[in-house]
Amino acid sequence: MILYGKDGLKRKLDDIAAKGRLPHAVMFSGNEGCGRKTLARYTAQLFLCENRACGECTACRNIEHDNHPDVIFVKRECGGKYVMENFRGILSGTVIKPNNGDIKVYVFEDCDTMLPQHQNALLKIIEEPPAHLRFVFTCENTSVIPETVMSRVTEFEVPDMDTASCAQCLADGGMDRKRAEELSLTFSGNVAKCLAALDDDNAEMKLIEAARAAAAAIGCRDGFGLAAALAGQTGRAEFARVIDCLADILRGSLAVKYGSGSELFCKKESEKIAAEFSENEIVNMLDAVFELEKNEIYNLNLALSGVYLTSRIF
Repeated sequence: MILYGKDGLKRKLDDIAAKGRLPHAVMFSGNEGCGRKTLARYTAQLFLCENRACGECTACRNIEHDNHPDVIFVKRECGGKYVMENFRGILSGTVIKPNNGDIKVYVFEDCDTMLPQHQNALLKIIEEPPAHLRFVFTCENTSVIPETVMSRVTEFEVPDMDTASCAQCLADGGMDRKRAEELSLTFSGNVAKCLAALDDDNAEMKLIEAARAAAAAIGCRDGFGLAAALAGQTGRAEFARVIDCLADILRGSLAVKYGSGSELFCKKESEKIAAEFSENEIVNMLDAVFELEKNEIYNLNLALSGVYLTSRIF
């Protein structure tokens, strides 16, 4: 199993496992698309493989293909969301001994989507688990997880994937290398967003590219280029989506100004704008975008809306 861009965290987990100190309950927290679920599978391999996630044995191969009888993905078993009736039924199976060895692993994906009743039911099990049970959790927002639960798990923060690792991951999955690199740069190494952008037969990507062109024009102080990028949209919904994306890029520029630009949408364009304009100028640009969105001027005339926004920004 390849953990793209996670060499440091992998070494840490391997070292803990080699010393026989892998916790009975592990929490992987991080942004959507950073690789939390892959790490959950890798940790299950560490628990169940005699050679600590060798990747070659039957246990490792079964885990990688999601068909190991002693690795239970709870959210999936509940039908994609945590349903209390199904949840209780699954947890009642924790008393049953493993099929193939001494350990059974329960994987709770996106546990920050659990309701309080789910968390309370889970707490009773992780407080005093049977010797054969291990738990792996994935979560984006740990602030919504009760402290009573967090105090009983060992949290590992999962770093975002760098763009090179993301491009390699996409290419290894069969994507054209050039396309993989373009998507990786657009979504700053977030694999999930790269794949989601392809689900709509590239319609979404065309709008994102228009927003990137508009942002690039802003970064070059090219009013004509900005107006041209906005004028390329033929429908109100498309125009509105480009404006939304442009707003995200401008927000990213402010994030760069504040020194927190590691998770940006269209990072290259955001950094260019941040380098070219002051914080106040970027805030004024956002105000102009928000005014356009609030008043929905583009419902009246798309061409005039593009010209109006260009005049406000420059």
